Amino acid sequence: MHVELSLTVCACLRKEIPYEAVVSHCIAGLLYPKSFANAPEAARMDWSSFTKGYFLNRDTLVAVLLLIDASVPPQKIDLDCANWLGRNSIPVTFVFTKCDKMKGGKGKRPDENIRNFQELIRQNYREHPPWIMTSSATGLGRDELLLHMSQLRNYWDN
Repeated sequence: MHVELSLTVCACLRKEIPYEAVVSHCIAGLLYPKSFANAPEAARMDWSSFTKGYFLNRDTLVAVLLLIDASVPPQKIDLDCANWLGRNSIPVTFVFTKCDKMKGGKGKRPDENIRNFQELIRQNYREHPPWIMTSSATGLGRDELLLHMSQLRNYWDN
């Protein structure tokens, strides 16, 4: 059976992906185009509709890796995406990026932002989904993320 791992960014596409290896380990990568933030509303709705349809109708979908910027407080678009995935019982792993940074100098630390995010989405999940802290600058979480993806694939291969 063909198995897919989908990688998606449900916020206005982040400028980096934590590790090139993540993309190379995905059989199918689904990313919003780089111009998402600047696209007309109609185009964004088309992308949203396509993505939601893909997640709801792919029998071979193993999990969604939702990338969330941990250097800033929880963003509405990330919360909306995470809550939608939870309400629709779509398997998800939260991949918190930029865990080595704190934007604005006086903002909250990444671990506080992660805790706040998890609290805000709690009601839409029976069990809290797995989550991984990453940093492309320091390599934090790289091995854990690759191991997690390998385990997802092995789970569905059996």
